[in-house]
Amino acid sequence: MNRNKNKIKSRVLIVDDNAKNIQVLANHLKEDGYEVEYASSGKNAVMMVEKEEFDAILLDVMMPGIDGFDTCKRIKALEHRKHIPIIFVTAKTDLDSLTLGFEYGGVDYITKPFKADELLLRVSTHVELKKAHDLLSYHKTYLEKKEASFTNDLNKKAIELKQQKDNFDSILNTLSSTIKIMADVYNESLNNISTPVSLLKLENLDPKSLNLVEQIENLLKSNTDAADFVFKNQNVFTNQEKSLSKSALQAERIIAEILSEKASDFRLKNIKINSDFDSGLEVNADQNLIKQVINSIITNAQINSPENSEVNISLKNDEKEITLIIKDQGPGFNKQYILYPFKPIKDNDGKYHLNLFFAKYIMELHGFRIKIGNNTESGAYVKLSFPK
Repeated sequence: MNRNKNKIKSRVLIVDDNAKNIQVLANHLKEDGYEVEYASSGKNAVMMVEKEEFDAILLDVMMPGIDGFDTCKRIKALEHRKHIPIIFVTAKTDLDSLTLGFEYGGVDYITKPFKADELLLRVSTHVELKKAHDLLSYHKTYLEKKEASFTNDLNKKAIELKQQKDNFDSILNTLSSTIKIMADVYNESLNNISTPVSLLKLENLDPKSLNLVEQIENLLKSNTDAADFVFKNQNVFTNQEKSLSKSALQAERIIAEILSEKASDFRLKNIKINSDFDSGLEVNADQNLIKQVINSIITNAQINSPENSEVNISLKNDEKEITLIIKDQGPGFNKQYILYPFKPIKDNDGKYHLNLFFAKYIMELHGFRIKIGNNTESGAYVKLSFPK
């Protein structure tokens, strides 16, 4: 039976000082489809194995010079060849000889005289085991190379990201310093202008001139407020997530604190607060910043609400997120806000409105969302979404 049929020929090395033994072994192996090489001494066998790859070695024990055991030991000492299975072919079947052969690295014994079927079965078994070992070794090496390559690429990416982060941090630090300098220069310039403007009001001006001076004074004040706003929040704008100090916040408690602080403002306009809260809801966020966001939106609702109106505040929980919706009955957002939501917009009086711009920035910095719009009947709404 040809065990190598339809397969790539396996190479077997026969090592024996007896030419007749070599011929008998070779004939059986060749008939079974093996490619056969031979060496007449242990020394020649070691030299051949150093240069060539074999799938199995049939090694005679009793040979002049280097015997089979020493030959086996030397072959197993070759790092790139130690995986080749060595089968001893010998008439020595005593326990000491068998034990010594296995100690030197042999995998099997074939005793003389041998049967052809036994020979071919043992050779076939160890050749297949060797090929399986080679295949596993190949895949192991391949995976190790892939892993090394992946790790190397990952390390390179990590270094690149760190460099980008360092560059970005450097830019942010520069930007932070620049904002501070610009704010100081801007405020100083405004102060230099505001002083003579204030002095002008002391002059005996006609109503038209006085009105113009007051407009200039209001414009200076609003622009000063805008500069102060950016300056006070520069750490948030420049340091981004570094500036966040997150913790589990009781959303209902924060809203209650803001409403308590602004209670007198609502009473002055007789504005009724309608609240609909799901209790016990927590948001993982920076308390100071989120409170600023909610406070600015409630403040806008209070400022833009007419007297004797209502502000509705709902805090709800579902499977995916917590939502806070604040609705008022005021005039609603103007066209500029609807067309360009959350951008710093200057109104007809020349005043910049940055609250919504800042609110959107803070919400997105946390990974939250904000949406604005006008109600169907009257007023506007702001919806804050806090994904879980």
